[in-house]
Amino acid sequence: AINKLGAERIGHGVAAVQDSALLDYLAEHEIGIEACLTSNLLTNTVADLTQHPIHRFLAKGIIVCLNTDDPAVQGIELRHEYHKAAREAGLTTQQSHQCQRHALEMAFLSSTEKAALRKLVSIQQ
Repeated sequence: AINKLGAERIGHGVAAVQDSALLDYLAEHEIGIEACLTSNLLTNTVADLTQHPIHRFLAKGIIVCLNTDDPAVQGIELRHEYHKAAREAGLTTQQSHQCQRHALEMAFLSSTEKAALRKLVSIQQ
């Protein structure tokens, strides 16, 4: 399906860890994963966030960003997901920053808009 539909990013993607060839493909073709930690807990996709594959995705060189799946229903915002990633999934500050950079690369923006955001981010650091 990824090949036929030309996916550039995958929502959740938790089951991808069951196929090492798929993980390699995602990394090689820079197909990103939208990790939705709270949603994965609420739907029992993972029992707890120590079992979430986000670390494996990052270790394999896969582009990963943190997302809210349904913030209105779940009563959360993106900041909540970053706190959860640090506290419960054990993401380091460096990994959180990496996810933020990945989010910019995965954004549905033109290359010009992405370049402007990259410049803005580098000025603020």
